[in-house]
Amino acid sequence: MSIKKKLLAVAAVSALSAATAVPALALENEFHGMFKFFGYESNFFNGLGANLNKDVHSGFFAEQRARIQYIAKANDNLKLVTHFELDSRFGGKTTPSGPYFANDAGNIDADQITLETKNVYLDFNCPITGTNVKAGIQPWADAYKSVFLLADMTGVIASKKFDPLTVSLGWFRFDDNTPTASTTPGDLTADLIVLDGKFAVNKNINVGASYYNIQRDTTTGLGNIDQVELLHMIGLNASVKAGPATIDPFVAFQYGETNEAKDAELNAFLAGATAKVKVGPGNVNLAALYLSGDDDGNANQNAQDFKIVGVNQSYFNAANMWLLIRSGQGVNTSTSVLGNNITVGGRGLVGVFAGYDGTMDKLFYNANVGYMRTAEERTTTLGPLRIKEDGTIGTEINAQVGYKLYDNLSVSVAGAYAILGEGMHSGAVGKKISGFGAVAAENPYMTNVQLAYAF
Repeated sequence: MSIKKKLLAVAAVSALSAATAVPALALENEFHGMFKFFGYESNFFNGLGANLNKDVHSGFFAEQRARIQYIAKANDNLKLVTHFELDSRFGGKTTPSGPYFANDAGNIDADQITLETKNVYLDFNCPITGTNVKAGIQPWADAYKSVFLLADMTGVIASKKFDPLTVSLGWFRFDDNTPTASTTPGDLTADLIVLDGKFAVNKNINVGASYYNIQRDTTTGLGNIDQVELLHMIGLNASVKAGPATIDPFVAFQYGETNEAKDAELNAFLAGATAKVKVGPGNVNLAALYLSGDDDGNANQNAQDFKIVGVNQSYFNAANMWLLIRSGQGVNTSTSVLGNNITVGGRGLVGVFAGYDGTMDKLFYNANVGYMRTAEERTTTLGPLRIKEDGTIGTEINAQVGYKLYDNLSVSVAGAYAILGEGMHSGAVGKKISGFGAVAAENPYMTNVQLAYAF
């Protein structure tokens, strides 16, 4: 071998040695998740939704949910977050309906594909500005107890802290409707722009303000947001600690333009408050919510009902209900007699709720009561008759008691019963009720056993 070739060979080996000597990128691998088992006994809920009628029969069903989260953490300023979900009903579901599909692994033999994407996003702090950025499929919740929207969405959001002020600015695309090959992606879309701010007045008082904007030209429907082409939502919120109490009031106003079919100006609002007061060994919980509604179902006039982005993405967990409002503990779907639509078909909502929760060593418990009615009552014309609705939805009482078997494993039982209001019964011609519920529906009840593991 010539000297030149020998030198080239030595150089190549040296370069390879230098390359392999560079240490591999060190990652911290984090795994988190949860598993929940639910068993239900109910006279109205069949695992897919409410079935209110006068000839109901009690039935038992069971379901489960598991979530697995993997975080690839390069350092304190950079990580990739992935989150996946697996849902099944015991016995499976053979038709594509609700949250269960024909490949539900709850069917016999179980070997089905059920892994669902929940989150996949990059989370990093910009080394130049110190701004935190999240880009990808990520969770987002509004500043109004998630009444307007709580969902996993594709988007980008940036947050920056300027003591004592924290500001967030984000963009999310929750619909890109391309039904045909000739439709250009990005042509028919629904976008959400969010601007949130929080200001710490002192250690006991925080105030916030927000602006949300939706520009929508898709043809698919999401709750009652399908009535909107342009929505502006401005609001104020606060958290105040006063002695043993923490009080969170909030208010928001919506204005904008409905779609061309309705051709009306949007004018709607929400208001509410939650409170937690330390009393004895536990806490008294109070909550109230008002959503504006419309007393006329006419398509060209229905512009005063508060808009939510999808009935499956609206929550008010502070109510602590099972039957009147979707429970924050539930999985897969809602046990609410209203389904998930807390706007009651655009009629609006008035709700007041109270409860008490506490712990005794490994034992935990809570009991709650709530009342709801519509904000507006509509009148229906049936021939020569003008029949007015009764807006009462009903009153619920519920209770739960549980025990922590281990620090991260608990078992609990819960029960709920609702006395339905007249508004949940559709009357015959000649009666005062035109109704928005079922015909002569029985009062619903639900019992629940739950096994919950978190890691």
